[in-house]
Amino acid sequence: MEYTRQQMCGYKDFGTSTRTGNWREDIAREGDMMRDFLVNRANGTLVTQQVQRKMGSALEEVTLTPQHTDGYLRFGDVIMIQSALTQGCLSIDPQTQSPGRPSHYHVSVNNGQIPVVRSGWTLQKAADKNMPFYKKKGEGDIVHYGQHVRITNTMVGDFNLSLSADLPTPQRSLKGNDTGQMRSEVTATVGGTLETVWMITPSDIKWQQEMKGTPVKTGDIVVVHSLKANQFLSTEGPKNNKFGKENEVSTFFHKDQFAKKEAQSCGAANLWGILCAPAGSKFEPYNPGRIHDGLERVRSKLIDRASGGQDGMTFKSLLRSFKIMDDDGNKKLSRREIKEGLIKYQVHLEPCELDCVFEAFDRDGDGVISISEFLRIIRGPMNDRREALTQECFKRIDKDNSGVATFAELKGIYGENLPRHPKVLSGEKTEDQVMREFVAQWDKSRDGNVTLAEFIDCYTDISVNIDDDDYFELMMRNAWRVSGGEGWCENTACRRVLVEYVDGRPSTVEEIKDDLGIGPNDTDKMIENLEAQGITGIKHIRQYM
Repeated sequence: MEYTRQQMCGYKDFGTSTRTGNWREDIAREGDMMRDFLVNRANGTLVTQQVQRKMGSALEEVTLTPQHTDGYLRFGDVIMIQSALTQGCLSIDPQTQSPGRPSHYHVSVNNGQIPVVRSGWTLQKAADKNMPFYKKKGEGDIVHYGQHVRITNTMVGDFNLSLSADLPTPQRSLKGNDTGQMRSEVTATVGGTLETVWMITPSDIKWQQEMKGTPVKTGDIVVVHSLKANQFLSTEGPKNNKFGKENEVSTFFHKDQFAKKEAQSCGAANLWGILCAPAGSKFEPYNPGRIHDGLERVRSKLIDRASGGQDGMTFKSLLRSFKIMDDDGNKKLSRREIKEGLIKYQVHLEPCELDCVFEAFDRDGDGVISISEFLRIIRGPMNDRREALTQECFKRIDKDNSGVATFAELKGIYGENLPRHPKVLSGEKTEDQVMREFVAQWDKSRDGNVTLAEFIDCYTDISVNIDDDDYFELMMRNAWRVSGGEGWCENTACRRVLVEYVDGRPSTVEEIKDDLGIGPNDTDKMIENLEAQGITGIKHIRQYM
């Protein structure tokens, strides 16, 4: 947009509303920019929103590994590394990369002692010539003084970031100290080069050789030595970052100012404490909140779209959403199809979120999402009514109420039909082989037995395909011969018989209740079933339907 010369000179007859040039195009462009901004803000794709999400995930609280009974630090323990100088803890800034080093993230000492994602570390094994000796002693998982280790954060970002220090150069150093000496910048990076290898040594250097090879205890005050920089991890002065004013970290030897002149004791800036949770406390592995956030965003959007029709969220409406994303029509969704389909629904996920969401949908791990897997995540578990009915059906095959329907129990129920199976008659398979194939539909562990959890899991997959609770009840009652039900949910599959009585009273039609496992010719079992119902004086029975 341009202004006229008269406007620029302030001539009184030309106001600011007078425009020259292609001003309509300028207005249209401004409108498009505002519309794009509002769409991106609604979808959570603004740069500021992405930064806030990443910072929020970095500040999620985590639990530290409880102290072991022997007090020793072990590889894989989730710990915090506390500075003796400031009492803050070593932390990663996942939003700030080192200039000229895109894969290196800033490391600082924060101002708190609450365990969060950015301050949680684990020690990983690095190549060490003494490892066979430690394994022989049965201490292969214990961290020792003088042992080569990597200090890794496995919870920030999509990759494991390891603490890194290189030889000091003008480009890779913090501002020099009073003596003008360079201090190598400490960062967190991906990879396993020598710059990520460290060594834990005692706080008093003179004991370094004597304590080499002894286990490190949680709570010990230690010095962390960089093999590449050949210096000690050090707490430096404060500097502002996205999390506030925090202390920088370098590798530099700070001599203890109170020690004797010839002594080589480290100052407080080089001393670090190993923090863990109290012994006996509960440990919960970190479960990134962004995974759940991404999955909930996907669920809520698909539920919202499926509920928009006249019938609400039905199997038909969810199936329609599935077909929209199924580009090749093979009734399975690939990673590409789920990504592009979610974009159609204005759901934009980060790569790590997409991976986690896809893994949540792909329950069997075959690399694609079936219709049942899709519906299972969207609809969730069965409601209380359906689950209670499923548990009641399980009791029909769990004869001893142990919570496990054994292979013997299942064969006792269905074994009468096995000799008549076509593959048994042809000699292609044995009765046990046919029975195991039949049981495999519930037996996810493939041990021949069916647990209640496996049974419920199987029928949850079936349940997500059925909209109406009454229809689900009728289906389950008829399939498992469970008597009862009201209205159109009442069982219609259990056998009915015409009963004639000894005393000559009129014949009646009675139901053989819960007749699973009772064959059409098991007259004795039918009479026992009727007598258990209180029907006595039976002379003869014959099938009524």
